[in-house]
Amino acid sequence: MATLKQHNFYFLLAGLLFLLLAIPLLRDLTGKNYQHISEFTFSIFLLIGIWSLYKAPHIFLFGVVLTIIGITGNLLAIFTEVFFFVLLSLSCYIIFLLLSISLAIRQVVLANTIDFNSLVGGICIYLLLGVIWGLLYVMVNVLIPGSFNISTSESAFEQLQDFIYFSFVTLATLGYGDIVPLSATARALSIIEAVFGQFYIAILVAGLVAAYITKRMPSQKCSS
Repeated sequence: MATLKQHNFYFLLAGLLFLLLAIPLLRDLTGKNYQHISEFTFSIFLLIGIWSLYKAPHIFLFGVVLTIIGITGNLLAIFTEVFFFVLLSLSCYIIFLLLSISLAIRQVVLANTIDFNSLVGGICIYLLLGVIWGLLYVMVNVLIPGSFNISTSESAFEQLQDFIYFSFVTLATLGYGDIVPLSATARALSIIEAVFGQFYIAILVAGLVAAYITKRMPSQKCSS
């Protein structure tokens, strides 16, 4: 259990990498767009990501409840196509990821010591921001149809991979231009994400790396 607590962010990073890589790789290898496969992958990501909340029992329990409600709402949305279940599922997923970020910030930013798990936590926060904004873009496109120049024939979660791609392109300020925000709300979210992404890399990540290197230097001098 002690090892699990010391490496709790590894589980979340594994889930994030699974979410970001599994579906695109599977589609490229098979040449098929499997129906609802994004929903399944995202559910797997949440189940893996729950372990990142292990250090805070109350938040961990709340995360389990949110995951169950989100997955249940997702399944109901698939079989009933009811608009409410789509919003319920998206809301639960976003709240869960915000919980993960709040815990990560508490462990990483407010920690007395910086170790490699803290650096992994900093990476997770950045990736979580991209996923959260991707979900927000999905929600905006559901509530305000035509907010993006993207096909509306797919379900909300079938569009998730496209919006996560757009989110990270925006977060890194790459701006390829293949997906474009059209509504005022979508454009405002894009601006906020781009600015936030730059400040995060420049301030938090750079500070974490500097603190980690500074911490290791004395130990290396003593060993030499």
